[in-house]
Amino acid sequence: MRESGTNMTIKQRCLFVAALIGLGFLWSGTAYMMQVYRLLNFFDGGTVNLLACGLYYVCQAGGVGIVAFLFAKRPVIAGGRALPFYTSIAMVACSGIAMFSPSAGVVVAAGALLNLMIGALSALYLTRLSTHVPQRRRGLVFGVAYAFGSLGTWLISLPMDGKFLWSSESFFAVAALAAASLPLLRRLSALSGQHNDKPPRQGLSKKLMWLAAAVIFLIWLKNTLGFSFPLKSAAGGVQIEFTRSFYAVGLIIAGLISDKNRRWGAICCLAALAFPFAALALGGSVAGETTMWMLAYLFLGFLAAYRTLVFADISGKTALPALSALGLMAARLGEATGTLGVSFLTGTPLIVAAAIVFALVIAFFFPLYQKLYASPVSPEEMERQRFIEYVSRFGLSAREQEIFALILPGMSNAEIAGALYITESTVKFHAGNIFKKTGLSSRSELIADYKLGNKI
Repeated sequence: MRESGTNMTIKQRCLFVAALIGLGFLWSGTAYMMQVYRLLNFFDGGTVNLLACGLYYVCQAGGVGIVAFLFAKRPVIAGGRALPFYTSIAMVACSGIAMFSPSAGVVVAAGALLNLMIGALSALYLTRLSTHVPQRRRGLVFGVAYAFGSLGTWLISLPMDGKFLWSSESFFAVAALAAASLPLLRRLSALSGQHNDKPPRQGLSKKLMWLAAAVIFLIWLKNTLGFSFPLKSAAGGVQIEFTRSFYAVGLIIAGLISDKNRRWGAICCLAALAFPFAALALGGSVAGETTMWMLAYLFLGFLAAYRTLVFADISGKTALPALSALGLMAARLGEATGTLGVSFLTGTPLIVAAAIVFALVIAFFFPLYQKLYASPVSPEEMERQRFIEYVSRFGLSAREQEIFALILPGMSNAEIAGALYITESTVKFHAGNIFKKTGLSSRSELIADYKLGNKI
C-alpha cells in the first residue's frame, strides 16, 4: 500500500490524521482511565492521584522524549510503521497485566510502562499533525480528533451504571479498539528526521523553543494547581467521564478559533487560566460549583489545543518532526509538578502558589507571543514558509523542489529546462516524480492543491 502522505488529497490527509489521532486517543485514554480505577482497589484516593497524575504523567513525558530522541538519532525507526504497531501491542499487554494482576506492585509497574508507551504513541501520532496537515487546518483536525476520543471514553464508561471501566470487561473493549486502530497504521507514511533538503529555519532559535516549552510547562502547572481549588459540592455530584463531553466541546471551539487566528487561540488559552480564581467566589453554591466544574473542562480544551499547536507549527516550519510533540511533554511535566505541589499545599498557600505561577505565565507568555505572532512577516517570507511546508509534506528532492517552484507560475517544460540548464526529458522525469509523490495527475491539479492547502 502506498504511503498515506503521498497519495491523498489535503482533505483525505486531514481525515486520515483525525481518525488516527482520535482512535488512538480513544483507546489509550480508556486504557489510562481503566488502570487508574484499578489502582483504587489497592490505594486511597490521594495515593492514586499521585500515581496517576504524578508518576504516570512523568512516564508519559518520558515516552514523548524517547520518540523525539529517536527522530533525531534513528529517524528510520521513529518514522516507520513498525514502532507504533508494536507499541500498541505492548500497551494492550500492559493493560491486561494492570487489570488482572492481584499484586499492587505489578499493577503500578504495568501502569508505569503503559503510560510510557501512551506518551510514545501520542508523540508518534501528533507528528503526523505537523507533517500531513496544513497549518490552517491543524487546530480543527486536532480538536475533532481529541473530542472524538473524549466523548468515546465517556460513552464506553456508561454501561454497568457508569462502572464499566472498573470491571475486567473493559480490558476487552480496550483490546478491540486497539485492534481497530491497527489498519490505520498500515497507511502511515514513512518519515525521516527532516522533511526537506534545506536546513531548519534559523528564525526559530533554540531559545525560542525553550521559551515555548517553559510557557506550556507553567500553563499546565498553574492549571493543575488551580483545578485543585475547593469545589466540594461539585466533586461529589459530577461524574468525571461526563465532564469529558465539555472537554470535547472546548477542543473543537479552540481548534476553530486557533485555525482562524493563532493569536486569538493563544489569548483564549491565557484567559482560560483565570477560571480557578473565579471559582473561589462561589461560596458553596451547588449549582454554581457544578457549572464551574463543567466550565473547567471546557477551558481545558483551549489549553490542550495551545500546547499541541505551538510545537506542531514549529515542527512544520523547521521540518523537524522531533519537535512536534514537545508541547505534550512540557504539559505532562507541568501537570506532574502541580500534582506534587497540591499534595503539600492546601487553602491559602495553594491559592498564593497558583497566583505566583499565573504571574510567571504572564511574564513568559507575552515575549513568546510577540516572537511567534506579533512580529511582522513579509508576503515573500509567508510564501517561502508555505512552499517549504508543502514540499516537506511530500518529501520532494532538491531538484524536484526547483522544478515545482517553476511549475507554480505556469512555465512549460521547455521553459523550465532553459531556466535550469537541463534537458526537457529531465524536467519530464522529475515532474513525473512530483505527480507520483503528491498523488496528482496534472499541473492544474498540482497548482490548485498547493494553493488550497496554503489558504484554507
